[in-house]
Amino acid sequence: MSTDITITLPDGTLLEGSEPIVIVGPNGSGKTRQSRSIFTGLPMEFVNALRNTRVAPELPIMGFDSARSQFFQQKNQARNNFWDLTSEFDFMLSQLVAQSSMAAMAFTSRYRENPESAGSPPETPLEKVQDLWARIYPGRKLEWREWKPFVSSVTQSTDPVEYSAYHMSDGEKAALYLASRVFLADPGVIVVDEPETHFHSLLAVRIWNELEDARRDIRFVYVTHDLTFALSRRSARYVIANPTNGLRAIDLDDNLPDDVAAALLGSASLSFYASRIFFCEGGESSFDSRVYKAWFNGLDTVVKPVGSSQMVLRCVDALRTSGVAQALESNGIIDSDYHPDNFKTSLPAGVHVLAVHEIESLFCLSGVLRTVCDHLRRNFDEPNYLNQLRASVSESQRHQLIIQRWKAQLEPRLAGIVSDVSKRNMSIDKLASEVPSIFDEANWSFSPKEILESEKEFVESALVTGTIEQVLLVVPGKQLLPIAAREAGMNVAAYTDLIINSLDVKSINLTTFSEELVKALGSFLPQRRVNQNS
Repeated sequence: MSTDITITLPDGTLLEGSEPIVIVGPNGSGKTRQSRSIFTGLPMEFVNALRNTRVAPELPIMGFDSARSQFFQQKNQARNNFWDLTSEFDFMLSQLVAQSSMAAMAFTSRYRENPESAGSPPETPLEKVQDLWARIYPGRKLEWREWKPFVSSVTQSTDPVEYSAYHMSDGEKAALYLASRVFLADPGVIVVDEPETHFHSLLAVRIWNELEDARRDIRFVYVTHDLTFALSRRSARYVIANPTNGLRAIDLDDNLPDDVAAALLGSASLSFYASRIFFCEGGESSFDSRVYKAWFNGLDTVVKPVGSSQMVLRCVDALRTSGVAQALESNGIIDSDYHPDNFKTSLPAGVHVLAVHEIESLFCLSGVLRTVCDHLRRNFDEPNYLNQLRASVSESQRHQLIIQRWKAQLEPRLAGIVSDVSKRNMSIDKLASEVPSIFDEANWSFSPKEILESEKEFVESALVTGTIEQVLLVVPGKQLLPIAAREAGMNVAAYTDLIINSLDVKSINLTTFSEELVKALGSFLPQRRVNQNS
């Protein structure tokens, strides 16, 4: 039976119900201190992030009342000094054993007096811990002997191995500690700081799923900066911790894909110091991420790589419409790629399309290459460089470039025709009879032949008489980047590292060179700072 508990945020927001609450914020956001302020007057357990899970080789042997008293004393001390390591683990385990021993003796006494009315032995917290352990660690049996826990590890491929809790792994000790804390807790609220500590991400999710299912009389509150774990509580209420504006509840649409939800939640948790975010293509270690994080290297801007250009657009729209990060301006930046002009002009404000084919093309710009050559005191022959770029494109590749651009123009138009047809309220037989008319080019508002001829003219013009920038718009930059690096007398890695590190002036002190690079890239990228003078 789930227990509804209402928690009130400082701004008066009521978090009613029994679903978990996840308080999210990066390190330094004060989320732990702030979270403690909203539980005054509630029956509450607090599990510190700094928890000492070392188990003594020999547990203290004591009665239930003494063990419980010592456990409460250490637990309350930890609650008041959450910045210190806790030291209640041994006393908590002693309480588990003492409580189980008392229950066993009481059952034995009842059974001896009257076996028929003795009933079944009660399930104590210790047995519940053992049952949970069996589910999350198959093949590793937890049992108790001589007042201390042992693990017997048995698999088909190895001989049995037995070890005491003193020799458990950090993850095993953490699981034993957390399960014991939860099963000993009174009904009410349990606040867990950094619930993912010592666990693989999937194991953390499984353990807390099991504990939530086992204790329906507890409302779980998690304080974390781990977005993977935070989003695993998808039925939860989310609260963002902000060091200046306090705690603020947000709502994530349960229908959002996990990657979009992670991007939004991460953006919201970072927005206490940033005023805008740029979603970009690629992953965290991608070239896009490196370049844009160097370009937008001030605290006012967060760069979040999210994969494809379509994901960039989805994240920009989702952040703007969700209200997740109220003070965060949502922007995107994508490659030009083969996107047609009507696609580029239809994008919402704040989405920037590169004026060159892709991110690598920026390093091939004449202004960038000239700046690098000047810095290295090398001569830069721009006409010769342009001829090299043109010559790198073979006849067969020119053909493919034209086809790719034509395909990008044609596909959305054809998809629009099919979409319109699917909306018609007619029988399949009637629709089949009209297919020839539907796909008759004479009835279309566009001509595939004219589009193909237009793209042929555009590509050939760029490659025969066009400028460097026009070539860079048509030809993928990955192909041209080695030519630019060779002109600077460097390999690709050294060339790109020099530029990226010089843009991120915190990493390398090349002030004049950095300023010239910024000038060379300034007309191709969005403004570096919210306040350009900062």
